[in-house]
Amino acid sequence: MDSLGKIKKIEEVFDLKVDNYGFRRMGGYKVETDVHVIQVLIQNYQSCCESWGYFSSDDDLSHFVGAELKEIDLTDTALNKQKVEESDYYSDGGGIQFVDFVTTNGVFQLAVYNAHNGYYGHDILVLKDNEIILDETL
Repeated sequence: MDSLGKIKKIEEVFDLKVDNYGFRRMGGYKVETDVHVIQVLIQNYQSCCESWGYFSSDDDLSHFVGAELKEIDLTDTALNKQKVEESDYYSDGGGIQFVDFVTTNGVFQLAVYNAHNGYYGHDILVLKDNEIILDETL
């Protein structure tokens, strides 16, 4: 598989408006390589009593800056089980989406989650440049 580029930066993003995706504001992570920009995002507004957010595996993400990004995998398996349990995403409605970034320095994982009573879903997006890889509601 071709490289997705050398990772230049991994950062949190806040209150981001995604082109061609309506007026919704999103937050999450942006992984920038010398070839692509990958974003893992969730709508970032409170509707009622839902609990939503995003987190990364316990890795020091700066360890991956400079590594070659080999692949991006959508998965349902947590690298950080303690953070998943603390998120309480599974108690009512909602869910969680994990995204694995496989690099020459190992794997790091980003995740978005939402726990709600069935009425307050949040849209999630995984983007590669302007291409939507995943568009779901948790």
